[in-house]
This record gives sequence, C-alpha cells and structure tokens, in this order.
Amino acid sequence: MNAAYRVWDGEQMHHWDDEGLSLEIKMDEWILWREQGMGCRVSIAESGDGESVLMWGTGQKDEGGKMIYPGDEIEYEERNLSQAFGGGNGPDFIRQKRIISIAKGRHNVPSGFIKKLKVIGNSYETPKLSEGAE
Repeated sequence: MNAAYRVWDGEQMHHWDDEGLSLEIKMDEWILWREQGMGCRVSIAESGDGESVLMWGTGQKDEGGKMIYPGDEIEYEERNLSQAFGGGNGPDFIRQKRIISIAKGRHNVPSGFIKKLKVIGNSYETPKLSEGAE
C-alpha cells in the first residue's frame, strides 16, 4: 500500500512526512491536523472546505527519487520514433521541454515512450506551468 500523501490547503502544500501532522480518514471525509501540545489539535485542512485537496502518491518516482502526485508537472525524455522504427541515426530518446500533467495518478504517455521523469512543479503551487501542459 502506498501511504504517501500530500494536501493542498488552498495556500500551502503539506506532505505526509511533515513533522507533527496527522491525517484522519472516516468514511469519505478526511481532516489534516497538527498537534499543538497538551492534547490540543488544530485543523490544517479538511474535505468539503472548498479549497483543500488530498492527493495520494502514484507510487512512481522521478529520476531524483521524488514521489509523483496527481497535479504534478513533469519534464521527460521522449522516445525518438524515427530512430525507434529504423529511420535515422539519432538518439533513442530526446529530452523534451514539454510538460505533461499527471492526473488521477497516470500520465497520458504510453509506457516505454518516456523516461527520466523530473518533477518541475505542480498545478497548485505553480499554476502557470499548467498553461503549457498537454
């Protein structure tokens, strides 16, 4: 089971390994809270507040070991199709400056056609990246 998660609270991203945070899930509702000491809990974000988003890691990591989440913007190397099908002497893969958006845990590029994924941002903290996403 992949337990890596992150939560966008409308202003800031919180990750599963941030110190002092706890995620509580009951049925189809969740709350992210921080222990303030002496048994006092403070809500950071929760389902239904209109701004917060809970995202589970996809289980796939980029070349630097960073977990990939829905909403991430990815730079990657793409299969050189002319080389793959015997048309030319170029490299097998070409580094692309294009960005793909990971939605619902999957990207829209077929397996084997991309490699060397690199997370360069996400649509929550850097929304301008999404404008050029495919």
